[in-house]
Amino acid sequence: MWHWARAWSALLALVALPALAQEAEVGPDVPAPAAPAAPPALADAPPAGQSRWDWAFLPLIFYAPETSLGVALGVGVYDDTPGPPDKPRRDDSVSLVFQGTLRKQFTVGVSGVKFWQGGREQATQDVVLIHFPNVFWGVGNDTPEAARDPFTQSGAISRTTFAVRLPGETYAGGGVTAGWYRVVADSAGGSVDGYAATAPARGPAFGVGPVLRRDTRDDALGPHSGSLTSLTATFFPRFLGGTYKFQQYEIDQRTYLTLGSRTVLATEAYGLWVPGEVPIGELPALGGGSRLRGYFMGRFRDHLYLMAQLEARIRVVGRFGLAPFAGVGNVFPSPSDVSFDRTKVAGGLSARFRVKKERELDIHLDVARSPISTGVYLNMGDAF
Repeated sequence: MWHWARAWSALLALVALPALAQEAEVGPDVPAPAAPAAPPALADAPPAGQSRWDWAFLPLIFYAPETSLGVALGVGVYDDTPGPPDKPRRDDSVSLVFQGTLRKQFTVGVSGVKFWQGGREQATQDVVLIHFPNVFWGVGNDTPEAARDPFTQSGAISRTTFAVRLPGETYAGGGVTAGWYRVVADSAGGSVDGYAATAPARGPAFGVGPVLRRDTRDDALGPHSGSLTSLTATFFPRFLGGTYKFQQYEIDQRTYLTLGSRTVLATEAYGLWVPGEVPIGELPALGGGSRLRGYFMGRFRDHLYLMAQLEARIRVVGRFGLAPFAGVGNVFPSPSDVSFDRTKVAGGLSARFRVKKERELDIHLDVARSPISTGVYLNMGDAF
């Protein structure tokens, strides 16, 4: 279910920067001031020991094959207290985001992060409510188009994490997840009803597990160098009170390399394994606007999803850029079934426009092609 709830809350936390207040006063066409030779005195900084808070509003129109045309509206409140320029920002923030589409798909999300001890301790909270008409083709990497079965998934999910920073910008800790899922097929006897024979169509799920994350990116909004490594495992046993019994093991490795003065090469390797009695909304889904663009998200589903992709982000002139991208991947029943048979490939080109001169925040129009479909995506922020 998390896959359908776009990360506008995280985007709000990233774009809600002091520059927003400056642009509101002097106008959006004023370039960012040049970096000073030495750290200046912050005339508008609060006295020592005091915090400065600000807010941001984010309206956005987007498009994807899974959603058609949609709008996202969000408001974020964040700690804007100046910090040392040679250290990464660790800002407390909370945001509320609403998303709706022409296909009557709706999500509401609340997201927050809190730091203590100078960033050495971190807590996060995410809550999502969702009502999402969708399509299910069954389980497997060779399901036919004739198995297409419209359905509606709805529910709510909450995830809380707490982690402590270790050496090397690594955070280790644990998370608690609680969710309620409901699936209703548009017609009887289709792929959705067939899957209901292996997992309940509705009910709660409660999970716990460890989290490990290392982030050395130079800029989380538009990285030029560094990497992001994320490892999570969540266990959903029935004795916690859930209807479902399954596990989630996720690994995500992203690396960024600057090539010359205008190009950044971004790569990602991703894996998600979810064995057990899994709600349809949590069953790994190939495709979408972030991974293997060109495939409808969920066109192929199974318990294991493996994928790799790369993108060359080229700044062409001024605020305009292009980014060719390509990816390979597939879904499988389990790790022992992994093979190169029926490998899925996709690629395309992204046209990009930087909306903030002083930060790497782009609106991008992606056109992607796979052997079975074409996808057009309009979004803000990098795909990965």
